[in-house]
Amino acid sequence: MGKYSQANLIDEELSLIKSNNFIGKMLHKMNKTSVILLSIQVPLNSYLRAEIFCEDIQDLSEMPFSQNDLMKLLYEDFLYFAKINPDPKKMFKLLSTLERESGKDAILEKQTDSIFKLIHKDQHQELETLELRMRRKYALRGEVLLADLEEHHPNHGYTIERVIELLYMDFIDTFRKGDNTEAVQKIIKLLDVEE
Repeated sequence: MGKYSQANLIDEELSLIKSNNFIGKMLHKMNKTSVILLSIQVPLNSYLRAEIFCEDIQDLSEMPFSQNDLMKLLYEDFLYFAKINPDPKKMFKLLSTLERESGKDAILEKQTDSIFKLIHKDQHQELETLELRMRRKYALRGEVLLADLEEHHPNHGYTIERVIELLYMDFIDTFRKGDNTEAVQKIIKLLDVEE
């Protein structure tokens, strides 16, 4: 079985489940409520846009809202999508589409006077590392999902960190283009519910 995050929770979970001693069972119960730390790398320009987006949410809601909160919301939304669409082929298609679109600039290149072609150019840029604190049970759920994908798409190479990076970059890019204008209102509504 592959390694689907820096934390490698599946291997740890399997060894704790197999444990027959009292300490092993206690560790297993304690681990379910623990928090893990993941390192997420995002393009610097996306980081800046996300920082401003989070400040806007914070100003409008008058509640704290950080990039960590944004990444958690995006990841939990992804897990919810996986729950209501438990088809590994659909999940792989989603991730593949996000991967194709990540880190690329789309420009219109003029072919003739009236014909333009959309060209995607790779964008090599500086990265910013974000430390994401996540409940262990959500990370484990993601690892299991990625392990299930492995059955249909061997050696797919996705990790939880990469999934979060793709979701983050897609969200910021979509918001930047104005294609996700109701995102602010939805997030503020979620924050009001949590209060």
